[in-house]
Amino acid sequence: MGVIIKQSAYASIINYIGVAVGAINTIFLFPEFFTQAEYGLFQAMVSMAIILSPFAQVGLPRSIVRYFPRFNKGLRSSGRFFTFVLIVAFFTIALFIGLFQLMDQWVFGFFEKNAPELFHQYWLIIILASVLVYISIFESFYKAQLNVVIPTFLREFFLKMSSGLLALMFFLDYISFEWFLRLCVASYAFSLLLLIIILLVKGQLRFNFSIFQLENSFIKEMSKYMLFIMAGAVGSIIVLRIDQLMVTGFLGTAETAIYTIAFFMGTVIEIPRRSISQMSDAIIANAFENERIDEVKKIYKQSSINQLILGSFVFILVVINLDNIYAIMPKGDEYSSGKWVVIIIGLSKLVNMGFGVNSEIIISSKHYKSNIYFVLILAALTIGLNVLLIPEFGLIGAALATFASIFLFNLIKMIYIYYRLQFQPFSIHTISALLLSGLCYFLLSIVPQFSNPILNGAYLTFLGFLIFGLLMLFFKPSKEITKIIQPIRDKFNL
Repeated sequence: MGVIIKQSAYASIINYIGVAVGAINTIFLFPEFFTQAEYGLFQAMVSMAIILSPFAQVGLPRSIVRYFPRFNKGLRSSGRFFTFVLIVAFFTIALFIGLFQLMDQWVFGFFEKNAPELFHQYWLIIILASVLVYISIFESFYKAQLNVVIPTFLREFFLKMSSGLLALMFFLDYISFEWFLRLCVASYAFSLLLLIIILLVKGQLRFNFSIFQLENSFIKEMSKYMLFIMAGAVGSIIVLRIDQLMVTGFLGTAETAIYTIAFFMGTVIEIPRRSISQMSDAIIANAFENERIDEVKKIYKQSSINQLILGSFVFILVVINLDNIYAIMPKGDEYSSGKWVVIIIGLSKLVNMGFGVNSEIIISSKHYKSNIYFVLILAALTIGLNVLLIPEFGLIGAALATFASIFLFNLIKMIYIYYRLQFQPFSIHTISALLLSGLCYFLLSIVPQFSNPILNGAYLTFLGFLIFGLLMLFFKPSKEITKIIQPIRDKFNL
C-alpha cells in the first residue's frame, strides 16, 4: 500500500485544490455569469458527451490496466501494446460516429420539448465524446504505471481553471456563449495533447507499429474482455450521469442548472475515494495477475473503512454548512431548492465509498464477465426509477433514483464478491465509524451559531475538524487514519 498511499496523497491534494476551483466556478462564478438556462445547457452538453464516450471506448481504458503488466517488459513491448490500443480506438470512434448517425434523432428527440437547444450542439458533443475516449486511454496508461498525479492535475485543476477563465471571458463579452462552448471542448483536446507530450518528454512512451507480432490468442482474449467491460462501463456511466440528462429532458435546462450545482456539492464527499480507487486499481490488477488474493482482501477492507471515515467527515462539513453556502452564493435563493438533492446525493456517495473498491476487484478478477449482467440490470433500473420519480417528485426524485441505484449496485457487487472470493469489506469498525460520525453531526447541530454565514461557516468547519479528529483519535476505528491524525495531535499537544 506504500505506493498507493504516496500517490494517493499527492492526488488528493490536487483533487482538493481542484474541488476548491470547481466550487468557486460552480457556486460563485457560473451562477453569476450565466443564466440558469445557459449553465444547464453547458452541463447537459458535457453530460451527454460523457455518457456517449464509453460506447466508443469499448473497454479499451480498462484493458490497458488489466493487460499492461503482461507487456511491461521495456518500452518496445509496452509501446507495441499501447500503439495497438490507440489504433483500435481510432476505428471504434469512427464506427461509433457512423452508428450514432442512425439513431441520433431518437436520442435527441427526448429533449425536443423541454431542451431543444441541446440538439444545436450536436457536433460539439460528438467531438468532445471522441476526445474523452483518448483522454481515458492515456489516463489508464498513466495509471498502469502507478502515476495518477499528472492526469489528476489536468482533469481536476487544468480543465476547471480553463472553464472558469472562459466563463469570465464570456461574462466580460470577449466571447459569445457559443464560443464559450467551443473553447471548452478545445480545452479538453489541449489536455489530451499535454498528456501525450509529458509521456514523450519523460521517455515513457514509444510508438511501435509492429502490432502484428501480437499473438492472435491475446487479441481474441482482449477483444472478449473489451466487450464485457464496455457494457459495464456504459452501465456505470448511466448510473452516475443519466439523472442530469433526464432532468434536462423532463424539466428543462434551468432545472438542470439547479440540480447540477446541488449534485456538485454532494459529489465533493467522494474525493478521497477517487485517489484511493485510482491507485488501488493497478495494485489489485497486479495482485490478481500474481495470485496474491490476501493482498486484494486487505485492500478491500482498508478501502472500505478509510473511505467511509473520510467520506463521513466531508459529508458532515457539507451538510452542516448548507445554509451558509446558499446564503453567500450569488442568486442563492434561486438555487436553494436543491438542498435536499445535496443531502441525498451526498448519502449515495457515502454508500459508494463505504462499500470499498468492489468494482475494481470484480473487473480485475477472472470473474469480470459477471460484471456485465448486473450492471446492465442496474442501468435499466436507474433509467426506470428516473422515469418514474422525476415527473412525480422533480429534482428530489432524480436524487432518490440515484441513491437507490448506487445502493443496489454496491449491494449486488458485495454479495457477488463474497460468493466468489469469500470476503467482504465490513467489520465492527464500520459500525463504530458510523456511530462516531452521527455523534459528531449531532454535536455540531446543537452548538450556538453566528448570523454571518461566512463567519458561521468557518466556525462550524473548525469545530468539525476538532470534534471529528478527536473522536477518531480516541476510538481508533482505523489504524491508517489514526497515523495521519496522531502527528497533528502531538504537534499541538492536544
